[in-house]
Amino acid sequence: MLSAQPRTDTLAEGTAPRTDLTGRLSRWLGLALVVLLGALLIWVLFETWIQVLLSTPVEDAEGNLLAEGPDWPKDVKNGLYFLLLAFALVKITVGRRWRDFRTPADVALVVLGVVLVLAGLFGDSSFQLIGEAGWVYLRGVIVFYAWRAADPGRTSVRRVLTVVGVIVGLNALIAIWQTLAGPTSYENLGWINMTWARINRAHALLDHPNHLGHLLALTMLGIFAYMASRTKVHWRWWVAFVLLAVALSATQSRESTLGFVAGVAVICFLRRGKWAAAAISVTIVLGFAAAQLAVSPENRAELARRLAGVASAFDLPSGAEGDDACVETRTDCGEDREKIPEREVRVLYTQQGVELWLKRPALGYGVGQFGGIVAYEHDPLWYQDPRFGPEGFRLYGSNEKQVDSFWLHLLVETGTLGALAYLVWLFLLIAPIVRAVWRRGSAVHPFGWWAPAAMMFAVLVACLAPSLEDPLFPAQLFTILGLAWVWWKRGTLVSSGSGSSGSREATGSDHDGGRAPSGGA
Repeated sequence: MLSAQPRTDTLAEGTAPRTDLTGRLSRWLGLALVVLLGALLIWVLFETWIQVLLSTPVEDAEGNLLAEGPDWPKDVKNGLYFLLLAFALVKITVGRRWRDFRTPADVALVVLGVVLVLAGLFGDSSFQLIGEAGWVYLRGVIVFYAWRAADPGRTSVRRVLTVVGVIVGLNALIAIWQTLAGPTSYENLGWINMTWARINRAHALLDHPNHLGHLLALTMLGIFAYMASRTKVHWRWWVAFVLLAVALSATQSRESTLGFVAGVAVICFLRRGKWAAAAISVTIVLGFAAAQLAVSPENRAELARRLAGVASAFDLPSGAEGDDACVETRTDCGEDREKIPEREVRVLYTQQGVELWLKRPALGYGVGQFGGIVAYEHDPLWYQDPRFGPEGFRLYGSNEKQVDSFWLHLLVETGTLGALAYLVWLFLLIAPIVRAVWRRGSAVHPFGWWAPAAMMFAVLVACLAPSLEDPLFPAQLFTILGLAWVWWKRGTLVSSGSGSSGSREATGSDHDGGRAPSGGA
């Protein structure tokens, strides 16, 4: 027995360094993940602008100048995603935290992936096409898992959000400048396509007014969630909110405005209060949006055109027009042709899409084959597929590369099973956060209200935009969700006390790499 004691001591002495080494490695991996996440969030905000600055102007069939830029900015973005995935897997393995990633939401993601593959196989999608489409559908979720794997402290999160917030503020100032200075301000930034400048819709350093609108509205929801968590709010937060509201009005992104209003309602419902602050916030947003319409004839004309197009699309739905029909506003519409009013293509696409879904309701037509950027890159004439009708899917003269509605795109490509799997996954992502903050009064971390509001915003906006699969929006959304899950798993999303959630107890530890209950670094 005496001879066994030295071996025990030697084992104990040899174990401690390995444990310390593992802890240090886990902390460095967590730091690397936060740096990569910050780099990705910054890069996606500049990617399209960089492409345009390095692009060559090309004239399309209608005489519009378009930009053909290099692919390496996209490669940088995809490289960051792959690095995040690799570092997250190593971090989880080193910390032996695989049990933390067996929640119902994690299982639902696997089920969704299986359904996407089945839809592709039954729809005759090649394995390469299935992989590319699955990447576009789900790459944003890598951000969600990277934040959970990093398990960052409050200081790291604040640094990342501060840098991103400065860039958001810069875009807001540029958007206001664009709407005041006109097309010259767009040209000064290097933009080639003047489509949005001609109708006075600002997009700052992003390539579409709706993309900027999504970014601003999500940020405003975060500010409102923070203000809802405080008993007293410093005036500078209201100044920042008003600045972003003015910029949002400059984008004239109606889907972003409606999504913001719905998100505020979610926060107040969960908060069980702050309705007066909500009324003030909504009034500010709607007031500036109305003022933008009042002072901009271009905006008023565009809105009137779109509303008239919606009414015309319901009066004369897709397929009801004659074979020789011609839009009456076109200059080449001769007297001998049937003249029809201009119709909103989103409504026409939805009418066609529902008809296609009814023909193949279970698993759809296969991922990567209908309306998305993957379908376009695989085959620029994807809409001529005879499965979509005798004349294919009718674009009605639109130059867009994809169908605007994410939900329509998902429904046609993956059928009812795919759409339900996706909705169940989203529900399981947000359900634990909602349960944790329900009936907690003011003792909730701001992310506890921001995440449900962001989810509501995402679901609504995806009805009119391909936001959940575009290069920008998923990184923003899954950052909010990922950080909400970090606080929830750490047990600091809600506080048992009655104080403000701005307290240290509700916001997590001050040091980086604060340990979760599961033992993650």
